[in-house]
Amino acid sequence: MEISYSTITKSPAETTNFGRKLAGLIEIPALILLKGELGTGKTLITKAVVYALGYQRDVTSPTFNLVQEYSADVEIIHMDLYRLDRSEELLEIGFEDYINREALIFIEWPELALPLLPADFIFINIEKISAEQRKIIIRGEGEQSRLLIERLNQEC
Repeated sequence: MEISYSTITKSPAETTNFGRKLAGLIEIPALILLKGELGTGKTLITKAVVYALGYQRDVTSPTFNLVQEYSADVEIIHMDLYRLDRSEELLEIGFEDYINREALIFIEWPELALPLLPADFIFINIEKISAEQRKIIIRGEGEQSRLLIERLNQEC
């Protein structure tokens, strides 16, 4: 049986608070896939986690350079695959090297990468309900996602 967690946030501030809570529950290394339309909060959640883990500088979406790396209390890799058209392009940017690192890895627009992913990942889908409200659904594969979902369900 697949377990999941879902919540509704009513503002960008609540979405940020969700990201902060997530930061306290994730065990590193972790692979987090973020899916949602443009402007639903994928980067907002990533920023909240990165800042909660101690990073002090600007966190920006890596839409144009594809990958950002941050050194905080842990190593954090943030990928945005929106501009890629073919899975071969993933190999050109060294995708497999990135996902094999002992880091917290966020991948926005992960569809092209799915065939290359290990069997343990956390999948966050963000749905726009209204201009401010978002439905956040977490599912996944493997032990890492199961533990995170159990922690989220206990906390809320």
